[in-house]
Amino acid sequence: MAGRAPHLIVSGGKSPKQRMWEAMRILGQGFDVHDIARRSDQMPYDIIRYLEALKKAGIVETVVDDYRKGQTRLYRLAKDEGAEHPRLNSKGERTYDHLATENIWRSLRILGGNVTVRDVVSAASVGTVSLTATKVRQYLNALSEAGYLAKTPGDTAMGIPTFYCLIPGKDTGPRPPEIRQLESLQVYDPNLNRLIYTKTTGTPGADRSLIEPGIDLVRTRELLGEWLTLAKTAKGPVSLPADLVQRTHLELASQEQSGGLQ
Repeated sequence: MAGRAPHLIVSGGKSPKQRMWEAMRILGQGFDVHDIARRSDQMPYDIIRYLEALKKAGIVETVVDDYRKGQTRLYRLAKDEGAEHPRLNSKGERTYDHLATENIWRSLRILGGNVTVRDVVSAASVGTVSLTATKVRQYLNALSEAGYLAKTPGDTAMGIPTFYCLIPGKDTGPRPPEIRQLESLQVYDPNLNRLIYTKTTGTPGADRSLIEPGIDLVRTRELLGEWLTLAKTAKGPVSLPADLVQRTHLELASQEQSGGLQ
């Protein structure tokens, strides 16, 4: 009997959710949280949260769910949506924040040559994405600082716009470089799986909607919140929760591996 065709997978750097999703696609019709943890190297707590969102979206179904009989909760993939992991909030609703930079980067690759902010706004504002000139300008300026774009300053008084051009050899692939921080600029390229550019001083009051809210960054903020809550509620010597310590160690290791910590 012919074997099942191999799944297409995302290349380059992968977020924790992407690793979970690829494990679910491989296991398909029967898996539990620990199966996903072993294949994705993610914590059970994060896997459960993502599974619950996938269940609400109808992408994953529960096969066995009876703790009274001591059975492990089993899941199955009800709908395979392809190589890219489904982007959902905790309610199982689709999120589209990532499409802004995807559209801008795709437009830069397609348009070629010198382009203005207005050119990119027009080309990238499609579908569910509506972009402002400010948002596009900040992303283009960040890519210029990181060495992806050549920037030719214009003259406002003369009505001459600033031009941007994708530098030959800097089209690293289809996935857009991510703005990890704006106050202290960091640009991460998922095609190369490494941090490309850092600057210790950034733009005050920058539009933070450009920052890619990957689950790795969300999880880091949540971990910090748990530590702060623990510190605030402690009334004596603190007994550190083993689960929190373990998740923090794993997060630090994951950030070091992806280039998030230098």
